Amino acid sequence: MITNRTNAAAASQKGMSLVVVLILMLIMTIVGLAVIRGTVLRERMSANMYDRSLSFQAAESALREAEELVRLAVVAGQAIGADCSAPTTSCPVPPASTYTGGGTGWVAASNTQRNSPGAPQYQIQYLGQRDSIDTLSLGSSANEAQYGGSGGVALESMYRIIVRSHDPAVNADRAVVVLQSNIAVK
Repeated sequence: MITNRTNAAAASQKGMSLVVVLILMLIMTIVGLAVIRGTVLRERMSANMYDRSLSFQAAESALREAEELVRLAVVAGQAIGADCSAPTTSCPVPPASTYTGGGTGWVAASNTQRNSPGAPQYQIQYLGQRDSIDTLSLGSSANEAQYGGSGGVALESMYRIIVRSHDPAVNADRAVVVLQSNIAVK
């Protein structure tokens, strides 16, 4: 009789192991899907950071190129960029077409990097001239301008340079980086 009870108990337990294994497989599948989802998210974030880094480098190289062009133009005594020195002139910062693409006034930079979304572009705006004398106040030191050593007031030409990493109308799915630099050139 004891053997009959053991066989009867074993016969009633035959389907239970299948149910336990199926539940464990369902749990492992859910955990596996969560891990895959996290991995895909991290991969996308890494790709976006890489794309933004490339765009930033492209914009920075165009900014350096435009700064050098401004310096060379001022040394040569030539005018460069849009004249924004008059109070009635509208020179919005940033220009309206910066993030939408296209627009007038954008100049393509000559140095395009590999894997970049496109040629970086810049705009140069002339803001006028100002004197380069700083007023002597508490916490400032005296310089030759206060003592008449400069022989006159030196004027500086003020420029604003706005750069974008590429034309967003061409590659709308890539990261757009916009940089601005204000420079004064004597």
